[in-house]
Amino acid sequence: MEKRKPNISVLTTVYNGEKYLEETIKSVLEQTFKDFEYIIIDDGSTDKTAKIIKSFKDERIKYCYFKENKGYYNIHKAINFGLDKCKGKYIARIDADDLMLKDRLKIQYSYLEKHPKVFLIGGSSFNINEAGIVINKIKKESYPSIFYKYYMAVSNSFIHSTIMFRNEGYSYPSYNEHLFYCWLTYNGKRMKNIKDYLIKYRINPKGMVALYGGKTR
Repeated sequence: MEKRKPNISVLTTVYNGEKYLEETIKSVLEQTFKDFEYIIIDDGSTDKTAKIIKSFKDERIKYCYFKENKGYYNIHKAINFGLDKCKGKYIARIDADDLMLKDRLKIQYSYLEKHPKVFLIGGSSFNINEAGIVINKIKKESYPSIFYKYYMAVSNSFIHSTIMFRNEGYSYPSYNEHLFYCWLTYNGKRMKNIKDYLIKYRINPKGMVALYGGKTR
């Protein structure tokens, strides 16, 4: 008998993320919404990343090792590798040093269920420093105009770790964030930010900046 598919697939790609990864995983597993799988793609880590992931005895975690690290400009290969493994109705992204607020999945799942014409949603975040202390916040908004639809696709209008989108079972040509949004816009997909604060976004100069060449919002 085929196992029932989860409502949400949470997807994280990580390279040498031992410093913050345990916190990120805990924030996912402690969600008030429980019906999800957690796909973690280890993009060739050489630190304790694998050991940290395997220390969690939760059947929702699916650990996958993606050969050797390919670097920032090929990170879409690791992400598409992960997308192919996602079985949920929706896919939620979270970077390996950010934290989900406890109701994040419940809020986004409820919204997408009630708004079937919306393909992708993001939200706002609290910014935290390397020690996890809130230092400020990012409030994201959407506006009901045709111009803004295209502006959102090409600008820095989504916080990557807040996005959740419908799983339509195909890979994207290149998972550069902005190219991804442009591609969705070109294919007529509706996107918007909701008013809720969904994550704690880590301002971490030693994270994506050092390992993948830059972390964007």
